[in-house]
Amino acid sequence: MKKVFFILTALLLIAQNALAIEELKDVGIAKYAVLETLRDDVPIRNKDSENALRITELYKNSILFADKQNKDYYRVELDDDKYAWVNKKYVEVQAIIPEKRFEDIEKITHKSKKDRYIFKINTNSRSAFEFKQNGNNLDFTLYDVHYDPDCVNFKNKDSNFKLSDKIENEFKINYSSNKPLFGYGISPYEEGYILTIKKPPKINPKKPLKNLIFTLDPGHGGDEVGACAFGLEEKTINLQIAKKLKKELKKSGAKVYMTRKKDKTTDLYSRCAFAKEKNSDILLSIHQNSLANKKDVEKKHGVGTYYYHNQSKPLAENILDSLVKATNFRNDNVNYASFVLTRTTFQPSVLIECGYLIKQDEAQKLKDKKFQKIIARAIVEGCKNYLKENFN
Repeated sequence: MKKVFFILTALLLIAQNALAIEELKDVGIAKYAVLETLRDDVPIRNKDSENALRITELYKNSILFADKQNKDYYRVELDDDKYAWVNKKYVEVQAIIPEKRFEDIEKITHKSKKDRYIFKINTNSRSAFEFKQNGNNLDFTLYDVHYDPDCVNFKNKDSNFKLSDKIENEFKINYSSNKPLFGYGISPYEEGYILTIKKPPKINPKKPLKNLIFTLDPGHGGDEVGACAFGLEEKTINLQIAKKLKKELKKSGAKVYMTRKKDKTTDLYSRCAFAKEKNSDILLSIHQNSLANKKDVEKKHGVGTYYYHNQSKPLAENILDSLVKATNFRNDNVNYASFVLTRTTFQPSVLIECGYLIKQDEAQKLKDKKFQKIIARAIVEGCKNYLKENFN
């Protein structure tokens, strides 16, 4: 009986919380639902739709403040006149409060290591954050915090960085460089967040890949077969090409890891985590393409590359140029796409569609071991050109 009572009480509180959001501003004072994310990789979007642009992805136990809701989404306030949307299935209402509360940034420490800059930002809870890239500049914003420049132990000796003057609602770090971005990201820890920005690599133009760390991701695997045509399975072709690519990269002096070395099911997010764990400089995901309507393959086929963040676009362009020249396949363009493997920011990441498995003449070449080696060498050449053009 007690169990039933507690369940009914909990349901009543949830109903009251939902009504409180609907009553927003009815009493002349703003009301907010305090939301807590239930898992990692929770997407925050610019509109209330699964197809809307992702502003960021938050970690588990992050706190958001919602001022409106509809059937499936809460509208969360990030800053004055800046809003975003989160699907209700990813969050839980913790409380209803009359005003937003701001967490104090207690301490910021800054370290410059050989290959990266590290900021430790100490707060009592995980707030929403956002990255924006503009050319070689990167803006990091942490929302719903109070920042007092006089109380923060931060001695900025690096001209690449500028801290915001604003003390309420948000905290900003601006990074600028004369070289393109080469990886950045944020990780939670027990006292707040760790912000990492990788330094541009110093390369030898004659051996641009030497000592760089690559993670290769042979797409699909195990239960995830991928495209199938003419007796071929995508997961197998992906792994064959990735293994040849690994050999070619190692010949050029790179260190190489693979998200899978055999035919096994591998979670997409764990692949990204693996690349981060290995401190990868570049992440490449190998695939073969297909179409919902196979009749369209006479018009749309060939080799294409995919990126999500601007820092990865030059790499995608160079790889595509090299592949088109080496394979004589149709140019299927450099494409913007919100794939899990392209959304990672800790390193430039590109998904490569080496050809269309559903086009018979391409499929016959893609299964050929000699042609797979041509593809592998072309990808290596594209990576070399990218590094020499941008970091020489």
